[in-house]
Amino acid sequence: MLVADEAGVCTTEMIPIRGYSSIVPEFLRLTLKSSYFINYADNSTHGMSLPRLGTEKAQLALIPILSEPEQHRIVAKVDELMQLCDRLEQKQSGSQETHRQLVSCLLTTLTEATDAQVFQAAWSRIAANFDCLFTTQNSIEQLKQTILQLAVMGKLVPQNPNDEPASELLNKIATEKARLIVEGKIKKQNLSPKINEQEKPFTLPKSWEWIRLGNVAPEFQNGISSRGDSKGEEITVIRLADIKEYRVSLSNTRELVINEKSISNYKLDKDDNLIIRVNGSSDIVGRFIAIEEPINAIYCDHFIRMRFPMNSFTSSFIKLLGSSKLVRDNIQKLFITTAGQKTINQGHVNSLIIPLPPLAEQHRIVAKVDELITLCEQLKTKLATAQTLQQQLAETLVQQAVA
Repeated sequence: MLVADEAGVCTTEMIPIRGYSSIVPEFLRLTLKSSYFINYADNSTHGMSLPRLGTEKAQLALIPILSEPEQHRIVAKVDELMQLCDRLEQKQSGSQETHRQLVSCLLTTLTEATDAQVFQAAWSRIAANFDCLFTTQNSIEQLKQTILQLAVMGKLVPQNPNDEPASELLNKIATEKARLIVEGKIKKQNLSPKINEQEKPFTLPKSWEWIRLGNVAPEFQNGISSRGDSKGEEITVIRLADIKEYRVSLSNTRELVINEKSISNYKLDKDDNLIIRVNGSSDIVGRFIAIEEPINAIYCDHFIRMRFPMNSFTSSFIKLLGSSKLVRDNIQKLFITTAGQKTINQGHVNSLIIPLPPLAEQHRIVAKVDELITLCEQLKTKLATAQTLQQQLAETLVQQAVA
């Protein structure tokens, strides 16, 4: 809704309205912005792709008529209340920023805690004020990211001295790699550069190890680019559209006829991971999608399949790693950007420096993260419900006040 301050013309996309006699233009503008007129306009439009309100329908709209002095009083009161709303909004914006900084500071003390005593003290401060801190969608998202960060730092669950340490696991993997190379089942790889102390972002528990992902010899396979074959078997082809909340959704899949050899090459097995290879969004590219259950499907060329022939990582822990700030920050530095599309390749993934916990601890970490993230989602649902109720209450009060 526009009010012209000077004489001029308008295009056919607009309906010029002029108030005659004692109709105050500002009051007319307020009337046309009211929920009553907006509802009338919405219910009176025609056209599907570009709905429009016809001039005749606009002329039939009913508007209140009242004395000119009262119109001026209403306009003045609305201006006064709008200025108050603006001041409240500015105050609220400042309050929200202060709240965001406070939550960020307190959560950072958890990830930067140097020992168990400091960590416990930081957590006690947060727990004592939990109901006041996590009252916005943003603060709950910050909490979720902190949970992931604590998980990959080895601070989320206690270490078990009976677990086989990651160093032993790496020795077994090295022995197995040597055997597979001799048998010609895998190719000999170039040695990855040694990880220096400056590259390690934090100290790991004693039973963990820093590695480059390529050290554990993952097998990669880019997805299929075929749009269907003349002969073969009909099979589900996983697309980006089938990824919901970084999980595979089979609710609305596409099936194609694919030849038998391609199905064998691109088949997904339990414990595989799909890596999103290309997209316009930097938040999406490089995410790891765990195949946690058997699935009769192949995958398109927007993905890279990652498979561990030697038992080094669980697919669920790799997915967790891929969503953590540790990996997201590093993988975004590796993107290749062409025509607005961001891409990663197998070499990028192999070069990632990541922590390797004992296998048994990986399972405990995933279980704890699932439990805590579920609680965060429940908190978000309650928050959304409370906000909806507040909005409904406010709208009801306003309707009653103007009735």
